[in-house]
Amino acid sequence: MNDEVAPSPMVVEAKYEDVSQLNFSKLYSPKMKSVYWRYFGFPSNDNDEVITKQNVVCIKCHKVLTNHGNTTNLRAHLQHRHKDLFKALCQENDIQVPPRKTPRNLNHPPLSKRNVSSRRVKLEFINNRNHHENDEDEEMDEAAVAAAAMQAEDDAASQTMLYETMVPLTYDDADNLVEEEDRTINIEPRELKFSRKRKSTAASGTMHFTRSNIKHEEGTGGNQGRSYITNLPEALADIVVRDVRNVETLYDLGISEFIRLAMGNLASLPMPQKIDELITEQHASKFLEMGDLTREFTAEKPYSLAFEQWMNVEQRRFLSIYHHYLSDETQSVRSVLYATIEYTDYISFDDILTDFYLPNCTLAIVNYDDEEDLLQTYLKEKHIPVVLCYVSVIDKCLRRVFELEDVAASLEQVKDIIQRHSAEISSKVAELPAYNEHFPWTLYELLKFFAESISWSEDMDQLVITAKTVTEALSALVIALDTLRGEDMPLCSMLSPITSKILIKKLGIAEQDEPLMMNIKRTIATVLQTHIIANDTLTSAALLDPRFHRLTTIDNFDSCVRMLTQKYNKTFGGSAGTDSQSGESAGEVAATTSVSSTPTVTIKSEPNVKSGTNATNSGKKSKLELLFDVAEIPSPPKRDADSTVETDLKRYRNEVIVQLDESPIEWWNKMGHIYGTLRDLATLYQGVPGVVNLNFKKVLREQIYDYNKRFMLTGSQTQIDAILFLNRNSSLKDTIYV
Repeated sequence: MNDEVAPSPMVVEAKYEDVSQLNFSKLYSPKMKSVYWRYFGFPSNDNDEVITKQNVVCIKCHKVLTNHGNTTNLRAHLQHRHKDLFKALCQENDIQVPPRKTPRNLNHPPLSKRNVSSRRVKLEFINNRNHHENDEDEEMDEAAVAAAAMQAEDDAASQTMLYETMVPLTYDDADNLVEEEDRTINIEPRELKFSRKRKSTAASGTMHFTRSNIKHEEGTGGNQGRSYITNLPEALADIVVRDVRNVETLYDLGISEFIRLAMGNLASLPMPQKIDELITEQHASKFLEMGDLTREFTAEKPYSLAFEQWMNVEQRRFLSIYHHYLSDETQSVRSVLYATIEYTDYISFDDILTDFYLPNCTLAIVNYDDEEDLLQTYLKEKHIPVVLCYVSVIDKCLRRVFELEDVAASLEQVKDIIQRHSAEISSKVAELPAYNEHFPWTLYELLKFFAESISWSEDMDQLVITAKTVTEALSALVIALDTLRGEDMPLCSMLSPITSKILIKKLGIAEQDEPLMMNIKRTIATVLQTHIIANDTLTSAALLDPRFHRLTTIDNFDSCVRMLTQKYNKTFGGSAGTDSQSGESAGEVAATTSVSSTPTVTIKSEPNVKSGTNATNSGKKSKLELLFDVAEIPSPPKRDADSTVETDLKRYRNEVIVQLDESPIEWWNKMGHIYGTLRDLATLYQGVPGVVNLNFKKVLREQIYDYNKRFMLTGSQTQIDAILFLNRNSSLKDTIYV
């Protein structure tokens, strides 16, 4: 055997059953920071290939030792077998040797000298046992090994084995770092800590991870069994996705130091490129799966798209694309984030939306109002109706109100006063409301706080009155948005009736209204009328929802009939035409604004009453029921022999009223055969929500927090897309097309 040191051998892990079978001709001494490694090396063969790193060999006496990933065994061997060398090494490097400690185990009390003499256990029995027992029995309990070693005979060989078995529990070597270019770290439970691994696959309960280019701090003997994260790069990638943060933030001083310490004084983190690659790979895999499902689903069934435009800290515009569909299993609307793209003047929507069969797209919802925009122009060319998200409509109402001259002047005064007295106010209240330009509701909260939370001097009475007037007028929008929050997924069919009710109940001009109140009401009503009431698509959706068709103001009935007829002929290949008396029919079945009107035919569907809930439903109403205060409902109608879209719509509007807790999907499945054309058309709108996403249901503070996190995302479009996609679609298989 030759103990020459090879310069840079190739690492080839060889599997062997016992140390006695380990044959080597050379030793490879790795470049380590610890001085003890000067006298040890890994066994290697004539081809300069490292046989194993699970053992190290003493250059002086060729003793084979177990490599625990630190220098405890190495130091103990030098101290016990090469005392003069160890003493000189300690003096040369000023090493303070800690005193010997007696190992203690919770399950086995320390053994006295009397115990050792009264019960002698041969270590040869322990060694021989490895050759005869199966793989599970080969993994010896740490406490059993320690006890056997303590009870061994008092001969030199036994004492050597005894000492080297105990050293992992004897020394604390936290000041020396071991550095390798490539390492496979096996972290095993305490009871397996001293046993030899004999299989290529990790045992049950064993955590295994491979890392390259990392530094690992030498742990103390008592920490040999501590278990850390199994795969640190994947764990860090998960943090990036869950927290919607840039990969670079993991390497900020505070969080990187915390991760390093949490991993047992890890010397360095995985490279950022590794984290990026993991996120990109996960995104590519899930996106490919979703693309296949999307192509198959949208080619057969109706769906809707939603587009959210936003900007990041670098002032780059992005477009997040969602698509919504009706789940066949749950009969509810699902929402999926499809992709996020950087929105430039050179993008091709044909390429971006290649997975979607656009003729089956019922509607597109956007969160910004710009008819000349590239996206909206493209959607119009594809004959896809575009609707402004209801949350964006409400925000637009707020902004228009705050731009009014009287309101804007009052707002500036309120901001100035609160800022001037901020120290005094902060001492009396928990927190001051903060203004955020991207969230107009923060101005509403500011005015409400000024008018209701603080008692001001008499010279501010007029300003307080103005603030109260504004917040009172805006309460109509609070009610509208709060009604939508009460729904699991607010549908587009709700928007027109809810808006109609708000316009009549809250925004009607009263004689006692002051000029400012009247001006605010007119401003809000104009925006709602333009974007909701006058929209043919939203009116048609409301008409086809049996809960709402009589609860909305319809001034565009003729255009809705024409649109629905054309859509029916195009989508279902029907011949249903518009009646020549469409104008007359519009007058005959003009929409009522109150449910107290008596219908021509009073045969209605039965209410959706769940067993055991009669008393509860009568006592507690939903937010929709509280808003509309509906009446009782009679029994079902009969089918007409000849039907067109217009004739079906006439009968349907005169005959049908259902309770607001009735599912429109279930109602059409049960009663749709009576109104054949309308049943087919209704399927187009049943999976269309009235909002881009459900962020508006969160409290304002959380909305701002989420906005700021996304606002800070930087880097490539691919990386931003991957992070947002995985954050939203973490359980893709459980949430899409089921």
